[in-house]
Amino acid sequence: MGYTDVQTIDGMKKVILVADDSSTARKFVSFALALEHFQILTAVDGMDALEKISWTPVDLAIVDLNMPNMDGFELIRAIRGSEDLKELPVIILSSETSPESKKLGKEAGANAYLEKPFNVDKIKYQVSKFLNLSHSVGE
Repeated sequence: MGYTDVQTIDGMKKVILVADDSSTARKFVSFALALEHFQILTAVDGMDALEKISWTPVDLAIVDLNMPNMDGFELIRAIRGSEDLKELPVIILSSETSPESKKLGKEAGANAYLEKPFNVDKIKYQVSKFLNLSHSVGE
């Protein structure tokens, strides 16, 4: 897996928020994307995520649904309700696999829904797709 410089525009690294209350999931997703030379910002729940993206610009968010304080649905609705954040691509990464959860995620404004356990290549593909990268990450 070689590195291509598709993750940057004008020399700036793309910043990805990973919001998940599971430290294992946060670390695994963050590590996989950091290997692709993305800058990673992590959050332990929706409130933490919303606070962090209010002062740190991000290019994409990957969010879990089941988090304390503010769940993923609420976080996505808050992002879509913000004039500054409403265009932010959001990928749900959740162990919730029911059609109802997927429907609610879409209604909240998620751009994609991936299930846990997850395939790293699928995450990389979705990230590449939503960041409009000209080549797939990791080529």
